[in-house]
Amino acid sequence: MRLLLLNILLASVFALKAQQLPQFRQFILAPSVYNPAAMAFNKQTSVSMSGRWQMSGFGYEPRTLVFYGQTLLKKKKKELFNPGSRIQHDFTPTQRKKIFVPQHFVGGQVISDNYGAFSFLDIHANYAMNLPLGKRWKASLGGRLGLRNNVFRPTQGVVLNPLDAQLPYAGGDATYDEFIGGNQRSLSLSGALGIGITDKKLIFSASMHHGGIPNTAKNQLFWFDQRLHWNAMLGYNIKVMPGFDIQPAVMVKKMDPAPLSLEFSALATINYIFWGGFNYHYGASAGIMAGMEVSGNLKIGYALDFSTNRLNRFVNGGHEIYLSYGF
Repeated sequence: MRLLLLNILLASVFALKAQQLPQFRQFILAPSVYNPAAMAFNKQTSVSMSGRWQMSGFGYEPRTLVFYGQTLLKKKKKELFNPGSRIQHDFTPTQRKKIFVPQHFVGGQVISDNYGAFSFLDIHANYAMNLPLGKRWKASLGGRLGLRNNVFRPTQGVVLNPLDAQLPYAGGDATYDEFIGGNQRSLSLSGALGIGITDKKLIFSASMHHGGIPNTAKNQLFWFDQRLHWNAMLGYNIKVMPGFDIQPAVMVKKMDPAPLSLEFSALATINYIFWGGFNYHYGASAGIMAGMEVSGNLKIGYALDFSTNRLNRFVNGGHEIYLSYGF
């Protein structure tokens, strides 16, 4: 193809770095964005939001916004009452201790992602089940299912004339002309499956995602070729002293044929109210993050990162905000 489509090229570069899924630097605070099974890591009912603006100043840079929430399904306690009984005080029957008591979580997630001339909107319903593994460990299983709408906007693509780069594009490339003349949207099923293992200190999370299972668009285009994504996260909480914890974590992502993506994060928590740390994405960026628990219900966080590759000459860094409200 003899054209230079800047934004398509930019999106292709991101795809090689597993950019088909949104990337968040504060992943240690929001593991359920990547893995539906991670809803079981926190029993609190909550609604949260994460927003990320990557590579600001580049032009048509990736911008991602995700809203997600969860709640634990609780069974109502049955009260036994016998109007003919002579007992004048409350009576609670002795119940057998259950060893295997699963907990069920439900939630939802909406993701809006824009990068260059491409964008997608994901709407998902989430489910997770928590299973005890003895006295110390717990395992969780989770699934996510919804719809993804992919869109290509030709007006945001910069295309050079195939005959003279100084002239505006007026047709002439058969591949691109066929593409913009066809269906520029793709609606498909999207879903994920995940597992998790936790104790009081360790967190392990692994999941796989796919954005087209199966694709329901009549005219599927290779520009919307969704790939299977794998990711795994391992975190450990280190108690340094009362009121001071450090939680390092590592996340690995893989999308064929892209190379492995590796991220490392470390977060220090002070008095269970303030936190701060750093994040490093191998071959891509490095940055810092900080936040606080404003009240018993509200948490806020912010992350700033800078490119560590050749793009650092053209971009001003990335910004990310995190908000969570618990009930």
